[in-house]
Amino acid sequence: MVALGDRIYHGQVGGATCTGCHGAHATGTALGPDLSDTQWLWGDGSYAAIAKTITSGVPQPKQYRSPMPPMGGAELTPDQVSAVAAYIWGLSHRAPGKQP
Repeated sequence: MVALGDRIYHGQVGGATCTGCHGAHATGTALGPDLSDTQWLWGDGSYAAIAKTITSGVPQPKQYRSPMPPMGGAELTPDQVSAVAAYIWGLSHRAPGKQP
C-alpha cells in the first residue's frame, strides 16, 4: 500500500499533483507544508487525520497561500486515498536519520 501511495504522491497513478505544492521529497514549498516532519497544521499526524485532510482538502490554509483541493484535485478512489495517506504517514514516522 505504501508503494502505491508513493506512486500516487508522485503523480504516476491517479492524477494527483501532491509534488506541485509539497515538493518531490514532501519537504514542503512556498505553496504547501512539509509532510515529512512531525508538525501538522490540520490534525494530529495520525493516519486517520492525514486521510481526512487528503479527502476534504484545505480550502483556507493557515500558513500557506495555496488551498489544497479535495484529494489534491484528483479523482482518487478510497483505496488510493488510503495508500497516499499511508505513504505520508510513513514519511513522518520513519526512523531518525532515514530519508524518503
